Amino acid sequence: MTDISLRLDERLGRIHAMQRLGIEDDHEAQVFGQGLNFFHLENWYSVHAVIRNVLRVCGLYGRGRRNAGNVQVRTNHIASAKLPGQFEGFRILQLSDLHADMSRPAMDRVIELVADLDYDICVLTGDFRAKTFGPFEAALDGVARVRASLRGPLYGVLGNHDTVRMVPALEDMG
Repeated sequence: MTDISLRLDERLGRIHAMQRLGIEDDHEAQVFGQGLNFFHLENWYSVHAVIRNVLRVCGLYGRGRRNAGNVQVRTNHIASAKLPGQFEGFRILQLSDLHADMSRPAMDRVIELVADLDYDICVLTGDFRAKTFGPFEAALDGVARVRASLRGPLYGVLGNHDTVRMVPALEDMG
């Protein structure tokens, strides 16, 4: 049993950990057609090169890269008579859909932006990696870089791109 499996057993309980890992393994098998289906978009590794080259021919590739790195802060003010008074002025920093393994410049921009923000808690709301299957170490490395720039209480949830196998490393980041 791997360290990840042991940690998940401790956190979720053996039955729930096995169930979640089984669901994820089934998802990966479906993505790869369980060997029965040759054409799955996820298996067509050259699709990224085709899209990249089409964007270059259309003159949009550079613009797309610039847009990906153009991370911005959006402020939403929410008022509700149902909230207790102690939440007046309470600020939540939400970082969502980081896809931290896709664009180092985008993660650099996130790190730059959060350095100057004033907030009470930070919530990371999933999709830490780009794909819904396969290796996730590069995504964890990107999240760790962002995490090092965050302060105060931090909470997080996995997104539909994330595997429960990421949880121990995410928890180790604090």
